[in-house]
Amino acid sequence: MGSITVDIVVSGMPAELARGDKQEVAAIELYPGGGAVNATAGFLDQGEQVRLLGAVGRDELGARLRAHLDGLGVDTSGVQMCADQQTGRAIVLVGPTGGASVLARRGANGGLRVRPQDLAADLLYVAPLAGAPMESLAVALAQGGKRAACLMVNPGVSSVQRRDEAFRQVWERADVLGLNAVEAQMLAGVAPADILADLPVAQAGLLAERLQRHARQAVVITLGVQGAVLALDGQRHFEPARQVAVRSTVGAGDAFNSRFAQAWCRRRDPGYALRQATQAAADVLGQWSGNLFAPMLGESPDEGPKA
Repeated sequence: MGSITVDIVVSGMPAELARGDKQEVAAIELYPGGGAVNATAGFLDQGEQVRLLGAVGRDELGARLRAHLDGLGVDTSGVQMCADQQTGRAIVLVGPTGGASVLARRGANGGLRVRPQDLAADLLYVAPLAGAPMESLAVALAQGGKRAACLMVNPGVSSVQRRDEAFRQVWERADVLGLNAVEAQMLAGVAPADILADLPVAQAGLLAERLQRHARQAVVITLGVQGAVLALDGQRHFEPARQVAVRSTVGAGDAFNSRFAQAWCRRRDPGYALRQATQAAADVLGQWSGNLFAPMLGESPDEGPKA
C-alpha cells in the first residue's frame, strides 16, 4: 500500500550542472516506481503473490503504467482510479557517486482511500502515505474485521513530521516499524539542529527501544553505510551493511524494509531477517532504478548505463 509513480530516471549526470546549458547524460529511462511499487517488486522476486493498493490518474500515463504492472505479474485489482488528479510522477537525478535527488509530484496518490476489506492479507506493507490515505488507513484499522496477520509500516518523512493522530494510531498497531536514522530521531522528538546524519549504532539501538509502542513490536532503523539495528523483545540486533558499488540510492529503503517484513512474516529469526533485508538493499543500490522491474521505456536493467 502506498505511492505509485512513473519515475523518469536520469543517470550518468555530470558532477555539476551549468545553469542554462544543455548537457549530455548517460541515459534517461522511464520506470514504474513509488514506495508501494518498489516493495511489490521485492515481494514478487521472493515468489510471493502480491496485490498492489494505490491510486493512479484516469489518464493515459496511468493506463500505461497499470498495463505495464499487469504484464509484470502484479495484481492491480486494488489500484484505484482518481478522476481529478494526474498519475504521480517523479524525476530522479542520479549523480556520479550514486547520490540521488528526487523531484516528485504526488498527484493521484493523495486520493487513495483504504477500506477495511483491504486489510485482509498475510502481510500488509504500508509504504509512505499522504495525510488523507493515512487517515483512511487508521479508520479502517479501527473498524476491525479481518486484518493483516502482520502489519509493516514504513511511514516516511512526511508522516513523521506531521505526527498526527492518524499516524499515531497506525504506529500503535504496527507489528514492524521501519525508519531511517533521520526519521527515527525526528519521531523521537530530537530538535532539527541536533539530528545526526551518522547516528552511532549504540544510540540507534536505544532509540529503537524508545520508539516501540507494544511489547511485540519490532522497530528497525537503517543507518546507511553502517548497517541496521533492530529492537525486539528486550533485545537489540545489528547487521552491518554490504560493500557494494553504488549506482543509485533510490529505493534502497523500500527494498530493505519490504524484504525484512517478508522474512519476518514467514517467522524467520531476527538475524536472518536482517541479513535478507541488508542484501536486498545492496541489490537495489547496485542499479539505477528503485526496484527490479523492467523499464517502461528505455533499456533493460542489464543493458543500461554502466557505472
